[in-house]
Amino acid sequence: MGFGSPDHCHPRPASGALPRLVYLSMKNPARPLVRVSLLTVVGGIAFTGCQTTKSPALNQGASAAASSQSAADAISAARSQVGVTTAALRNLVDRPQDIPAQYKVALAQLSKLKSDSLKISDAAAAMRIKGDAYLADWARQVSTITDPVLRDAAFARRAEISARLQTLYKSYQTAKAAYAPYLASLADIQTVLGTDLSAKGLESVKPFVAKVSAEADPLRAALDQLSADYSAVSFALQPGGS
Repeated sequence: MGFGSPDHCHPRPASGALPRLVYLSMKNPARPLVRVSLLTVVGGIAFTGCQTTKSPALNQGASAAASSQSAADAISAARSQVGVTTAALRNLVDRPQDIPAQYKVALAQLSKLKSDSLKISDAAAAMRIKGDAYLADWARQVSTITDPVLRDAAFARRAEISARLQTLYKSYQTAKAAYAPYLASLADIQTVLGTDLSAKGLESVKPFVAKVSAEADPLRAALDQLSADYSAVSFALQPGGS
C-alpha cells in the first residue's frame, strides 16, 4: 500500500483513549509534548506497518533469488543422480545377477537423469528472463537518481550483479557441453542393451560404461560450479547479500 492508504491502514484509537490523553495534558499543561510525542510514535508505527517494503525491482530481485536457490538445489540433486545412474550401469554389466531387474533399475535412473538435465535447462532459461527483467527495471529506476555520485554507485552495484549473472550463464553453457557426450554415450548403451541383454551384449558395452564413468567426472565438476554460481547469485540478490 502506498501513501493513499485506506482508513483501515491507520487504526483509530480505542474509544476513550484519546480523551484520556487530552485529560492528562489538561491536568499538567506543562507536558503537552508528551501527548504529541506519543501520538507521533503510534502514528509512525501505523504508517510504517502499512507501507509496502518492496519496489517492483526488489520484488523481481527476490523472485530471482528464490529461483536461483531452487536451481542450485536441483543441480545438486542432478549431480548426485549422475553418480547413481553410472553406478546402476556398472552394477548391471560388472555384476549381472537378476539382469532384467538390474536393467529396469538402470533405465529408471537414466530416465531421472534425463529429466534432471531438462530441469536444469529450463531453470537457466527462466533465470535469464528474470535476470534481464530485473536488470532492466533496476537501470530504469537508477536513471532517475539526481545525485551523480549516488547514481554512479547504484549503477556500479548493478554492474556487479550483471557480471555474476553472466558468470552463471557461462557456467550453464559449460555444464550443457559436459552433459552432451555423457548423454550420447548413455543413449548408445541403452540402444544396445535394449536389444541384447545376453552375456555377450553386456560384455560388448563394458568399455562404453567405463567411458561413461570417465565422462561423468567433468560433468560433476561443471554441475558443482553451476550450483555454486546459482547460490552466489541468490545470496547477492537477498537483503543483506553481497
